[in-house]
Amino acid sequence: MSLLEVKNLRKVYTTRLGGTGVEALKNVSFAVEAGEFVTIMGESGSGKTTLLNILAALDRPSGGRVLLNGEDMAGVRERDVTAFRRDNLGFVFQDFNLLDAFTVRDNIFLPLVLAGKGYEEMNARLLPLAQALGIRELLDKFPYELSGGQKQRTAVGRALITRPAILLADEPTGALDSKASDSLLRVFESLNAQGQTILMVTHSVAAASHSKRTLFLRDGMIYHQLYRGNRTIGEMFAEISHTLTVMTSGENGHA
Repeated sequence: MSLLEVKNLRKVYTTRLGGTGVEALKNVSFAVEAGEFVTIMGESGSGKTTLLNILAALDRPSGGRVLLNGEDMAGVRERDVTAFRRDNLGFVFQDFNLLDAFTVRDNIFLPLVLAGKGYEEMNARLLPLAQALGIRELLDKFPYELSGGQKQRTAVGRALITRPAILLADEPTGALDSKASDSLLRVFESLNAQGQTILMVTHSVAAASHSKRTLFLRDGMIYHQLYRGNRTIGEMFAEISHTLTVMTSGENGHA
């Protein structure tokens, strides 16, 4: 059984007056195995954000199913969604979403505080994680004292402190320079090598080149997918670039 299963997913948005609907997702199906690092790419309007919002339990599909560890997410009651999301999903966003009045330590602790965990358990989880992310010396600093890369690694720490089944990353390198982006992506590769499942949405070919598999969305449908296999990052970069060029030229998919 796959960790994440997306089956015949559809999402239709209708106007306030109930007019003709816009079909943002059309019969999307794919699976993510435990320990995979998967990227989703596509032009603006391709359905990437809609798909991510549904996978994050922030939106409901119009049809189809999303199963996480075999549990249909549509069956999670509204009052339980927040706890389900906190216990199973980690989130990393482009704009960090850190609390300026909190230290790095307290920003990372926040999900566990909300879950009612004790300080000893929180600290036991924090120290090895901070070491792995290269931010152990920054725990008492505030976000305004950090570089963009350090802020994003703090955000990754906050996402992973709950030990989620899957890490969802939305354009995580979008606000970073090339050096900080490369550093973050190598952190993602290291985390993935330790078994963390990652699903990342990005416009960046360079970012996608670090993943093990790239899915391409066009007009709300899966257009194609590429497996990295034994390719180098440079070879994967070239393959992704070629696929995007073909896709944007309007040729039919070959998935």
